Amino acid sequence: MIAGIIAEYNVFHNGHKYQIEEIKKRADAVVAVMSGNFVQRGEISITDKWSRAKAAIIGGVDLVIELPTCYALNAAPNFAAGGVNTLNLLGIIDTLAFGSECGDIEELSRAAHLLENESPETSQNIKKYVSDGLSYPAALSKSYSGLIKSELLSEPNNILAIEYIRALIKSKSSIKPVTIKRRAVSHHDSSIVSGIASASKIRQMLLENADIDKLIPYSLSDINFTAPYLLSRIDSAIISKMRLSDPKYLRGINEMNEGLENRIISAAKKSDNFSDLTENAKSKRYTMSRIRRATLASLIDFQKDVYSPIPEYIRVLAMNKTGMDILKKAKKYCGAPIITKAADFKEGSRMFKLDIRATDISSLCAPFTHMRQSGKDFTTSPIIL
Repeated sequence: MIAGIIAEYNVFHNGHKYQIEEIKKRADAVVAVMSGNFVQRGEISITDKWSRAKAAIIGGVDLVIELPTCYALNAAPNFAAGGVNTLNLLGIIDTLAFGSECGDIEELSRAAHLLENESPETSQNIKKYVSDGLSYPAALSKSYSGLIKSELLSEPNNILAIEYIRALIKSKSSIKPVTIKRRAVSHHDSSIVSGIASASKIRQMLLENADIDKLIPYSLSDINFTAPYLLSRIDSAIISKMRLSDPKYLRGINEMNEGLENRIISAAKKSDNFSDLTENAKSKRYTMSRIRRATLASLIDFQKDVYSPIPEYIRVLAMNKTGMDILKKAKKYCGAPIITKAADFKEGSRMFKLDIRATDISSLCAPFTHMRQSGKDFTTSPIIL
């Protein structure tokens, strides 16, 4: 049996290793679909995608596939759809495993089916609450009060778990969902328990140059990590892009609607860095994550029509011997081209070109000058361990 995971691994840590060990108690192998250069909350990944993929292989994953940027830098439903449909395309995945605060697959599935079969009355209520100034997540939670436990629509891993199940339902997938209860610490927890810390805590420690060796199942030298990638290194580029952008152009950018483009342009005019821009643009209606994603989407020219629920390719980032066998098997069933060498992919895919732009822009956030060249997608081979 082959299990799939949809992940960011930003940073891969002992909690992820625990999850994989639990999955492998019932599965023969694990395939991870991992975000590349940008992550779902609208940030740069802590280091490049190949280093993070290598960490995942060391930690027990057998094959790492890149989640295209048009899904990785997107709202939860689109993030989930991209990951699920990538696994569907492979044609060999039996189960989708994911962590959740809830840990109850029946409860999560019930919530997913309720959301997927939303009544016209509930839809109208959501629209009303949004028009009243609530963010969509808050409007959703209020509309389903009494039907779905509030924590299922507020805890980050529960939210993604429900979206994964909804994506499985929508795609009529044969893949079965399995959830593993998060152990020891929550998503944004700042504590360390039994050698496990949240990824956000570990990222903060890396920014402070603190020792994280006991929190990860590899050494930083194993993945050639030297220092974090930082969006602040391209603050001027972000602010310049937003100040010079025409509102009409921005309306074509992913997640730029309902007047958000005007708020961001206005915020850019009185901000000199990305953090201040998001702070100045925030409101009850627009979450910080959405503002960040929309701004970064404009930076890499992520147009709305680039998005499609079905990926146009499978991009391999890393694998071990088992992963190589899985890939060989997948080639018999896969419903899209499998890319191991970017230069050989000549489909002219706008989705793939977006990935290349994302890599080139994210490289500017690297800690050292020699790491900031463009074209890494064409010069870096998949990691094989």
